Amino acid sequence: MTTPDRLGQPSPETPGSPGLFAKLPPPEPERPVPAGPAWLVVPARVIALIVVVPFRLLYDLLRVIGRGIAACWRVLVRIPVAVAVALYRWLLRPLGLVLWWPLRMLGLGIAIAARWLYRYVLTPIGRFLGFVLLRPLWALARGLAWLGMWIGRGFAWLFRGIGRVLAVIFVLPLVLLWRYVLLPPLLGLAWLARAIGRCIAAAWRVFAAGVAWSWRQTGRFFGWLLRVFVVVPARALWRYVLAPIGAAIAGTWRLAARILSWLWRTLIVAPVRVLVVIPLRWFGTNVLAPIWRGIGAAWRVTVRDPLRAVRRTMRETSREVRRTLRRTFLGR
Repeated sequence: MTTPDRLGQPSPETPGSPGLFAKLPPPEPERPVPAGPAWLVVPARVIALIVVVPFRLLYDLLRVIGRGIAACWRVLVRIPVAVAVALYRWLLRPLGLVLWWPLRMLGLGIAIAARWLYRYVLTPIGRFLGFVLLRPLWALARGLAWLGMWIGRGFAWLFRGIGRVLAVIFVLPLVLLWRYVLLPPLLGLAWLARAIGRCIAAAWRVFAAGVAWSWRQTGRFFGWLLRVFVVVPARALWRYVLAPIGAAIAGTWRLAARILSWLWRTLIVAPVRVLVVIPLRWFGTNVLAPIWRGIGAAWRVTVRDPLRAVRRTMRETSREVRRTLRRTFLGR
């Protein structure tokens, strides 16, 4: 027999070998061994062959049909684009190049004609009209403006003189009357009003100070009465009567609470713990927990592990059938 070397070629050391470059047959792939008992594996493989494999084949067929439809759609979409590109490249662009030069020359001719018409026809006509019409109108407008300016200045001087006359006749007497007749009495009345206001303010401050002092003295007197007749007796009553009574009640309540707490712990909590809690804890630890663990182990052995084995077997069977069909029909 030949022993393959590291590169996968047969070694020529042994005589009688078929050849230096003879290839060994490929090893057969190892089939996965289904996990689980035979009474579960065989029905699972049958169910997978009858139920799962047809649906898988139908899915593969639909996927191939979908790929074909997608390829046809791509071809149908590319056809209008190719037609549009060919139409632009072989018809529209040459036609545009053919029509572009005549249109460009026509545009240049129209531009040159318009420039010549503007420079040699419209410009002289505009200059002539400006010299004949606009300059006389401009001179007339300047003359009217100069005349209006001087007329305005005349009216301004007239109004200024009338204002001065009215000021001398009416305003000056009124100013003199206000300054030398009415203003001095009004100033005296204002000084008198300020003096009276200051006196009233000083009297009010004195009155307010007196009222405040009286209010403070009255408040102090009533405060002393309240302290003597209310605060001191109330403090003595609290210190020598109510506080000792409250301390005695609090001590009695604490002692009663301690007694009741001791009775509760001794007569109720301890018996309930001894007679109920400890037996229930022992029952749950030594009886219910083993029963629950046994139920869990039985469920795992009878239901969960067989279901997992069935599912694994069905998956491996469907994979093996698909691999066999692919090798049969597609050669891979």
